[in-house]
Amino acid sequence: MFQKVLIAEDHGLTGTGLRGRLLDLSIPDIQVVYYCDDALLRIKAGMRKGNPFEVLITDLSFKRDYRNRRLTSGEALITEVRKLQPHIKIVVYSVEHRIGKIRALYDDLKIDGFVGKERKDFNEIHTAITAVFEGNTYIPESLRQALRSAENQLKLDRQDIYLLELLAKGLKQEEIAHSFKKRNYSGSSLRSIQDRVGKLKIIFGAKNPIHLVAKAIERGFI
Repeated sequence: MFQKVLIAEDHGLTGTGLRGRLLDLSIPDIQVVYYCDDALLRIKAGMRKGNPFEVLITDLSFKRDYRNRRLTSGEALITEVRKLQPHIKIVVYSVEHRIGKIRALYDDLKIDGFVGKERKDFNEIHTAITAVFEGNTYIPESLRQALRSAENQLKLDRQDIYLLELLAKGLKQEEIAHSFKKRNYSGSSLRSIQDRVGKLKIIFGAKNPIHLVAKAIERGFI
């Protein structure tokens, strides 16, 4: 079994519960942090000392508080951790239910497992960690069914979803192009953004950007 696991979870009781459940697997070193920035520091420290973490378990949503933070989401944390330690195993433990978003976690961020918090117990995290230790990617059966569903077979990449999120916030296409440039995304010109919006309108059968956002929300992509 794994020897060293890091849990990033801003709800103290949840982090403690996860740690307790993993102790049943006889994992000797289980650390819990409440901020993504702290998680990244622990990852760096482990690598520097020649004793890296083997698994990161992280939530996606972290509440804002008095502390200034650079990393404010589990997705941002995963992205940074993958740069530093590409082969670390990553399991997401989240209330996220949007199929498009979860698909992107597997396809783009290459997570090794996803467990939904709504189950209200920690039994499935035990199953997920065991599956990942055995070299498998863990996808709950209910999620497998949803991913297989014809309703959710749209293939959107990370940039498509980010564009939809910005449209949902009311940003104009010129502003979206600027955001793409800041993230160093390819196709960040206004024309490229217009073409991408046009492609998405065709995929979703939308008449205009407002209709596109409504369709994307309905299908669970944002």
